[in-house]
Amino acid sequence: MMAEAVTDALLHKEHLLVEAGTGVGKTVAYLIPAIRHSTSGKPVIISTHTINLQSQLVHKDIPLLSTVLNDTPFRFALMKGRGNFLCLKELDHAQAALPYEDNNFNRLREWAAKTETGDMSELDFNYPEWNEVCCNVDTCKGAECPYNSEKCFYYKRKREAACADIVIANHALFFADLNLRSVNPREGILPDYGAVVFDEAHHLEDVATSSFGIELGNYRVPMLLSRIRKRRDIAITGGELQFIDSVNTSLFDTFDRMPKSEFFFDELYERVGKARVEDAATELVTVLDGLSTQLLEQDTDDNPQLKDRLDGYRKMIARIRLELSELFFGKQPDYFRWAEKQAGSKFANCCLHYTPINVSETFKDYLWNVTDSIICTSATLSNSGTFCYIKGRLGAGQAAVVATDEDSQKPRTINELILGSPFDFMSQSLLYVPEDLDPPSSSDEYADTLTQRIREILLATNGRAFILFTSYRMMHAVLDKLIDMVPFRLLVQGDMSNERLINEFREDPESCLMGVHSFWEGVDVKGERLSCVIIDKLPFAVPDTPINKARCERITTEGGDWFMEYAVPQAQIRLKQGFGRLIRTKSDYGIVAILDSRIHTKRYGKEFIRYLPRCKGTKNVSKLRAFLSAFEPFDGQTFTAAEQEKSG
Repeated sequence: MMAEAVTDALLHKEHLLVEAGTGVGKTVAYLIPAIRHSTSGKPVIISTHTINLQSQLVHKDIPLLSTVLNDTPFRFALMKGRGNFLCLKELDHAQAALPYEDNNFNRLREWAAKTETGDMSELDFNYPEWNEVCCNVDTCKGAECPYNSEKCFYYKRKREAACADIVIANHALFFADLNLRSVNPREGILPDYGAVVFDEAHHLEDVATSSFGIELGNYRVPMLLSRIRKRRDIAITGGELQFIDSVNTSLFDTFDRMPKSEFFFDELYERVGKARVEDAATELVTVLDGLSTQLLEQDTDDNPQLKDRLDGYRKMIARIRLELSELFFGKQPDYFRWAEKQAGSKFANCCLHYTPINVSETFKDYLWNVTDSIICTSATLSNSGTFCYIKGRLGAGQAAVVATDEDSQKPRTINELILGSPFDFMSQSLLYVPEDLDPPSSSDEYADTLTQRIREILLATNGRAFILFTSYRMMHAVLDKLIDMVPFRLLVQGDMSNERLINEFREDPESCLMGVHSFWEGVDVKGERLSCVIIDKLPFAVPDTPINKARCERITTEGGDWFMEYAVPQAQIRLKQGFGRLIRTKSDYGIVAILDSRIHTKRYGKEFIRYLPRCKGTKNVSKLRAFLSAFEPFDGQTFTAAEQEKSG
């Protein structure tokens, strides 16, 4: 059914929103129509959010279909952003600037000589200075570069994409491309396309918001100055560069002294004065202008390579200068300014943002209204049984009008389809939602109660659990208490890479995994190794983060209800993602425990349960062991809308 819907949308130049539950086989369902459509016209872009799905498409699904679709030979390419590729010209400059022999650089040189792709994902060692040797839009000479015609890894990949029928990208690259096209339609990273398939489409708003905004970290100026310092042929003293560094530090220190980790510029202005902050920003712009002038005045006679370097550095300065001007003095309608402090990062400890409140008009103007066909799909795209929320956020609420010929127009159709999972959740899963817990809070007493209940569940299920939290604070509060209360190894997000955590969990039957954001979606553990998913509470987003607060204030200003129109739909989608970690195949079984009594006590609680997969439920923790042991229903309670309404 999904394949037919995608085929119709592509054939008739219509748009499609389709939610396809786990097990439907949605990648094949959109790939086959996309492949057949692409070979008869413009290429089709397949855009994903996660690397895991992108890897699955490139290494598994598409190669499989290339052998199956004998009657439709096609070409495909994976496109990545510039920063993923080694620049041979930058490598030459880096070698020339080396003050001494560097074994790590020699390893990079050896790799560069044998790699066919130049893709950093192929590196089997860490190269901390990758930013200095990767492709950079400011230093790239394009067709003038001696490596471009044959050897440039980035342009080789672009040429492959230009000849492909199916181009795989990620959401961030797609919207970076769209941002370029919005300024100059002839510029772009991706080839011209006739249709786009967005998988994991529930991430589109956040990725687009980031792509169409500005982000400037405290490390940008020091990294540029470091590159200039390494050049022995640039006549600028270390003291002059140090002064520029100190001006940059002074500006960001003002933000770094704020007690909050995320805050609006206005909050800082109230604390230290707007004029003081803007003066610091102006001073940084001024000294960067001075640096640009000094670079322009360098003696480059008979040294075209130095001139190329200096031109690239001046472009970097111009980009930083433009971003500073927008961040502090820009007047874009519906944008807001905020800052975040990032703990634990080696380079960035403060980032400044200039962010659009709403990207729906951008989607409407540059996607829905101009692209022949857009397919948005995800296992969690709808809420409360409709696409109203996602359509509103992505500007798809009103069908665009398209010309069919010189004299007539018709509305472009936006089709909708919701497909459930083929799995038998009624027999494979049990939903436990207690009603005897107090509503979630940040108190130590609640953390104690929550920990005790998690302990009871883990002992009943013999571990084998994902324990998903909505905050690091609560995760660590529970960990501190739980670690001495259960006989299981507790794997905790942050202790090692996410990939290694998953591998450890799969291999160790005596382990449980505690995670926050990264493990709510995109994690696939099949079989009895994962027999329980515990969710600490309904996953409402933190309401006072700058992005959420700005969006909620906009909804309120327009007369809406931010909680029901924004907070609840977001949390519903997130809860479905967490629930979806449990049943991945027809032979899986287990328990989902949502430890939030508001599901029983609040009116909106029914909306969360109503649109989860239909399954048996219990309020009694004693039923859990029996379910796993006998694999049969117990107390007869079924978490469906009809039965909840009967029970009042």
